[in-house]
Amino acid sequence: MTQTHLAILIGLLFLAVFGGGYLLTLRMNRRLRAMTRAAEALARGDLTTRVPVESHDQLAALGRVLNSMAERLDTYVSDLRAERDLSGAVIGNLTEGVALLGSDLTIRHANDRFWALVGQDRPSGAMLPRLASARQPYLEEIVRQAMRQGAALRREASLYVDERREYEIAVLPIHESPEAGDWLLTIRDLKPERTMANLRREFVANVSHELKTPLTSIRGYAETLLQGGLEDEGNRSRFVETIHAQAVRLEALVEDLLELADLERPDAALDVKDWNFAEIAREMAAAFEEVAGRRGLELQLDAPRELHARVDRNRIEVAMRNLLDNAIKYTDEGSVTLTVRAQDDEVRVSITDTGRGIPPEHLPRVFERFYRVDLGRSRASGGTGLGLSIVKHAIELHGGRVGVVSTPGNGTTFWFEVPANGPPS
Repeated sequence: MTQTHLAILIGLLFLAVFGGGYLLTLRMNRRLRAMTRAAEALARGDLTTRVPVESHDQLAALGRVLNSMAERLDTYVSDLRAERDLSGAVIGNLTEGVALLGSDLTIRHANDRFWALVGQDRPSGAMLPRLASARQPYLEEIVRQAMRQGAALRREASLYVDERREYEIAVLPIHESPEAGDWLLTIRDLKPERTMANLRREFVANVSHELKTPLTSIRGYAETLLQGGLEDEGNRSRFVETIHAQAVRLEALVEDLLELADLERPDAALDVKDWNFAEIAREMAAAFEEVAGRRGLELQLDAPRELHARVDRNRIEVAMRNLLDNAIKYTDEGSVTLTVRAQDDEVRVSITDTGRGIPPEHLPRVFERFYRVDLGRSRASGGTGLGLSIVKHAIELHGGRVGVVSTPGNGTTFWFEVPANGPPS
C-alpha cells in the first residue's frame, strides 16, 4: 500500500469518526432538548407530559426516572384535588356560614352560606376581601375580641339583613393552620332551632290540654261514684257511660298520637306493593256506608273498576278513613262523595261533602296538629284534632300532596295525590 492510499484511508476513517460523532451529538442534543422541554412543562404544572425514552443508555434512565416522578406527582396532585373538592362540597353545603380569616381580618376563604347570611354578594377580584366587606360591624367586634383574648369565643347576636335575625357567632383559632394567626368564623341561624323548640312546647301544651280534659272528667265522675253516686240509681248509669265515653276518647287520642309519631319518624318505612287503588276506595266506602246512613247521608263512590298504583295500603287506608270520618261527622245533611281518578302519572282522591264549609282564614292551618275550626263541635263529636295531620304525613311519605277547597255554606273537598309508580326513590 502506498503512502497515498494510506492517507486516503486515514482520511476516510477520520471522516467516518467525525461524521458519526456529529450525528451522535445531533441525536444527543435532540434528546436533551426534548428532555428539557418536558422538564419545563412539568415545572409549569403540566403533569401529563412525559419524556421520550428511545434507548437504554444513562440518558434514557434519567428520562424514565423523570416519567416515574411525574406519574407519582400526578397521582398525588389528583388525590389532593379530589380531597379539596370533597372538602369544598362539604363546606359549601353546610347550613352554617363559614369563613377562614387571617390575622389582619382578610377573608381567605368563605362558603356561599356565609355571604348569604351577611346579605352580601361574594366579592370579585384577585385581592382577598376584608371582613369589613360583610358590612356587619358586630362580627368584626366579636372577632377582634377573640383575637385580643387569644381564645375561642361564642356569642349570640342579632344581624340585620332585610330583617332582624338571631345568630350564634363562633370564633376560634386554628393552631394547625400553616399561616400563623388564622381564625375560623362560623355563623349559625338560630331561627330553625327556636322554631322547632316552640313547636315542641306548643305540642306538649296541646297534648297536655287534650289529655287533661278526659282525665278530669273521668276522675270527677269516678269520685262522684265513690262518694255515694253508686247509690244514686237514677244517675249512676249516666256517670259510668260518661266515664266510658271519655276513656274511649282518651284511647283514640293515644292511638292518633302513636300513629303520628310513627309517621314522623325519620326512618318511617313504607310497605309499597301494587294494589288496585279503586278496590281500596270501594272497601273504605263500604265500611262507612252504615255510619253515613245513620246520619241520614248518602255516601257516593265515583271510581273506575281498575286503577293500579304502588302504595302502602295501610297508610292510604288511614288517610281515606280520616277524611271520610271527618266528612261524615261534619255534614248534617246531603251527601259525601269519594272520587278516585288517574291523573297523568298520579292517582287523585277527593272526598267532597255538602256540609257547612270552612271559613277562608282557617284553610291554611287545617292540617296542623290539634288545629280545630270549630273547637266545641270537634270535641263533642269525639275528634282528637290529629286526623288531618296524620293524613298529611301519610301522603307526604308517598311523595304526594294534600289540599282542601271549601266555601262556607257550600261544602268542602279534601284531596290528595300520590305517584302511581310508587314514592320517588
